[in-house]
Amino acid sequence: MSTRMDGIHQPSLFSSSTLRMDVVVPADNRYRLLSEKLPWPKLAEVANTHRAQHVELDRGRALDLRLHLGTFIAQSMNRWTDRETEEMVRFHAGVRLLCGLEQSSDTIDHTSIETFRNQLGSVGVESLNRLIVDCARSSGFTDGRLCSSDTTVQEAPIAYPTEVGHLKKIAEKLLGIGGKIKKGLAGRLGALSAQAGKVFTQIRLFTRGSSEKTMKTKKKLGAKLQQAVAKMERLVRSEFERLGPQAQPKYRESLELYRKMLSQIRYWMRTGFHRPGKYVSLWALDARAITRNKAGKAVEFGRRWIVTRLTNGYIIGAACKRLGSGCDATLMPEILEHFHHMLGEFPEMMVFDRGGDGKKNHRTLQAQGIKKNCIFRKGKDSLPGIGRNTRLAARRERALSEATIATIKNPRYGFNKPLAKSSESCVLKGQAAILGANLMHLTRDWATAMA
Repeated sequence: MSTRMDGIHQPSLFSSSTLRMDVVVPADNRYRLLSEKLPWPKLAEVANTHRAQHVELDRGRALDLRLHLGTFIAQSMNRWTDRETEEMVRFHAGVRLLCGLEQSSDTIDHTSIETFRNQLGSVGVESLNRLIVDCARSSGFTDGRLCSSDTTVQEAPIAYPTEVGHLKKIAEKLLGIGGKIKKGLAGRLGALSAQAGKVFTQIRLFTRGSSEKTMKTKKKLGAKLQQAVAKMERLVRSEFERLGPQAQPKYRESLELYRKMLSQIRYWMRTGFHRPGKYVSLWALDARAITRNKAGKAVEFGRRWIVTRLTNGYIIGAACKRLGSGCDATLMPEILEHFHHMLGEFPEMMVFDRGGDGKKNHRTLQAQGIKKNCIFRKGKDSLPGIGRNTRLAARRERALSEATIATIKNPRYGFNKPLAKSSESCVLKGQAAILGANLMHLTRDWATAMA
C-alpha cells in the first residue's frame, strides 16, 4: 500500500495564529439534533425560574443562558467532570453547536458550570426532564398510559463503611465536645479515648485475614472498642444534661446521632444484621444501610429511589421521601403522586414486582380508577382480572424495568456514587442521570424518524 507523506517533511504554511478549521456536523449527530429540536424557550424559562431563587436576574453581568443550558445537557449525557466539560465546550464541534457557539469563539469555565448547576438544583433538573418527556410525548415516542415502577438504591459516594472506623471517629468527636462542655472532663475522656485508640490499633494491625481465629479476635476487640466509646458517650451525655437550656442546642443533634449510631453498631455486633435505616456515615446522613436480599448484594449503602419506566423506555424518577429501608407494599401513593406531577395524568396500567403486593397499594390503584392493576402477586403466577395479552405485556415491562435501572446506573450517566458531597447534590446528580438517559433515547428516536 502506498503512503502519503503530506505534512511530514513540509510543515503547514498557514500561521498558527490565524489557523481556522471547518468541521461538518452530520444531520443525525445527537448534539445537532438536540440543538435544532429542543424547546429552548421553555428550557430557558424553567432555568430562570430556579435561578431567580438564588440571584437577581436583572442585575450583574448578563449570563449566556443557551451556553449554560447546552453545557449542562451535554454533561448530563456523558458524566464529564466540570474540567472535562470545559474542554469539550472549547474544542468539540458538536457540543459547541449544542451551546449555540457555531459563530462564536466564546467558551465557559468550570466554576460557571458548577454555579449554574447549583442554581438549578435537583427540582430544576427534574423540571427540565419533565420538558424532555413532554417533548417525546408530543413527537409520539411515549405517552402516559404505562407506569412500570421499581425501587433501587443510589449508592452514596462514601468509602465502604466499617464499624471500627465509625467508633474511632465518634470517640474523637466526643473528646472534642466533652472538652467544650466541661474542662475537668477532658482528663477522664482522654483516658478512655487512649484506651479506644489502643484497641483500634490492635484491630488494624493484628486482625488481618479471614480465618476463624482472626474473626473471633476481631469480634472480641470490636466489642471492647464499642464499650469504651459507649462509656465516653454516657460520660459526655451526663454532663450535657446539666447544661442550661441555652447551651444544649449546640450539642444535642450531634450527641443524638452518636448515641443512635452506637446502638446500631452494638446491634450489628450482637446479631450480624443491619438495623433498618442504619446510619453509614457521620456526614452523609441521608445515606443508610438498605437491605436488598439480593444474591450479589445483601445490603446497599445509599438512598432509595423510585424509578418509573414509561412507554417505549422513557424514564422518570425521584428520591423516596422516607430514608433507609422501606416497604414497597405501601409506596403506591408516592409513585402515583410523582407520576401525576411529571405527566399531568394517571396511568391506565400499573406494573410492579411482587414486593409491591400490599393492601395499601391495591386500594390506592382502585381509588384512582386504574383498572389494569399489574402488581404481581406473592406466591402466584397470575394476575387476577387481567387478560392474557395484558398479562404478557406486564411481564415484558416488568423485565424491562430492570433494564431501565441498569441504564441509569451505567457509568456513562453517573447515577451511582455521584461526584458530589452534599445530599442535595447527590439527588441532583440522580436527576441529571435520568435526564441524560432520556436525551440519548430521544435523539435515537429522532434519528430513526428522520431515516
